[in-house]
Amino acid sequence: MERVLLVRVGELTVKRGWTRVEMERLLLRAAKEAAGECGGARFAREPGRIYAYGDVNCLKKALSRVFGVKSVSPAYVLQFKDLAEVAAAAAELWGGEVAGRRFAVRVHRVGTHGFTSRDVAAAVGAALVKAGGSVDLETPEVELYVEVRGDRAFLYREVLEGPGGLPLGSEGKVLALVSGGIDSPVAAWMLMRRGAHVDVFYCHLGGTYALRLVVEVIKRLLSWSYGYNARVAVADCSPVVRALRRGVREELWNIAFKRALYLAASKVAEAVKAAALVTGESLGQVSSQTLQALAAAERGLDMPIFRPLVGMDKDEIVHLAERIGTYEVSARLPEYCALLSRRPRKWATRQEVEEIDLAIHDAVAEVVNGVKVIRKSELESFASSLKPPHDLELETPPPDSVLVDLRSAEDYRRWHLPGALRADPDDVLTLVDRLGRDKTYVFYCYGGGTSLDVAESLRRLGIKAYSLKLKPQGG
Repeated sequence: MERVLLVRVGELTVKRGWTRVEMERLLLRAAKEAAGECGGARFAREPGRIYAYGDVNCLKKALSRVFGVKSVSPAYVLQFKDLAEVAAAAAELWGGEVAGRRFAVRVHRVGTHGFTSRDVAAAVGAALVKAGGSVDLETPEVELYVEVRGDRAFLYREVLEGPGGLPLGSEGKVLALVSGGIDSPVAAWMLMRRGAHVDVFYCHLGGTYALRLVVEVIKRLLSWSYGYNARVAVADCSPVVRALRRGVREELWNIAFKRALYLAASKVAEAVKAAALVTGESLGQVSSQTLQALAAAERGLDMPIFRPLVGMDKDEIVHLAERIGTYEVSARLPEYCALLSRRPRKWATRQEVEEIDLAIHDAVAEVVNGVKVIRKSELESFASSLKPPHDLELETPPPDSVLVDLRSAEDYRRWHLPGALRADPDDVLTLVDRLGRDKTYVFYCYGGGTSLDVAESLRRLGIKAYSLKLKPQGG
């Protein structure tokens, strides 16, 4: 019997006319790109089903990630004349698996036949009982599936869930604000699932180490984007940080920064011809995600903002992130907290929003003008090109520099370099503001990744900062 991957399509089966034809075309285009990971495949179609012939074990993983696919099943296909042939094929295929075990046969039949679905189940079941199995439709140890279509029978054991939704590209284009954290990639994925082409806007505030992690998150997200070579707009947002800390009251930083993001992303969306923005905000999750804060941040914005996570809790979001494949990397990404005020305001007046706009106008323009656009197909080479500044790392702290230990409080108590202060990475900018921006700062930690990132982030804000190479006896 020939092996085939049985692909079930979802919502598009209820579409009619030209809409359905176009959606089927988009789905098949995405399926062909996905099959390229498996050396290609030969495809055949009929209402409600796509058949993929090739490396079935590989294809089942690839095609179960194509939007518009409800589920897939690796199957054996048999062209038959009567039920006896189907029963004999089932006994040959599954006889060894059911011997001494309880089994159930589930049948789906399409077309006109001289027998019913129950007849198919009875014939196959009888053959498998002869092979040593026992029928148990309620609590089977083994579930077996037979799908009859015309004069063909598809025999399979496995049903892998696909993402469902609509084929990618059937519902226009949006621009997703992706931070690299857990929530925003999930929000972007949910818009993909509804058929939208998703381009990505990333506001970079950290160093090279953080950027590499974010690029990995984006790569994993866009690995679902079969059939579309998405754009990734990377923006250096340090001008916004400088503008806010210089011209906006601290209690409004959270709202002001979010507004700056919306304004910059709206300009980028216009450039890439996206019709809306997508964000990962979930109502009430943090202070900047209250109704009042969100309303203030988007006041007067012409671009629609979709928030697909708005009614979800964190556990639901994490579960989806794990399924998408972004959670593991997102969880490793340090949050950039230089703009998280100690007592954030959850609302802003119209006048305050106007004052924020005046303070950030030039910075937003600078961010937009400096955007670098990368295609999905270029992300691998872009990640390889990311290297921190060559003079960022030192072996000996300069005289009169401020030495800062970024390790845990427990590690600091156990041992630290003489004269070193301790700070959490997220509190570094507060420390620098307190001690003075005119000083030289040297950071250290185990491994050096975090200290390099912190030093590079401060460099981009005009602060003289370095990362110290810890000697082996130092820790």
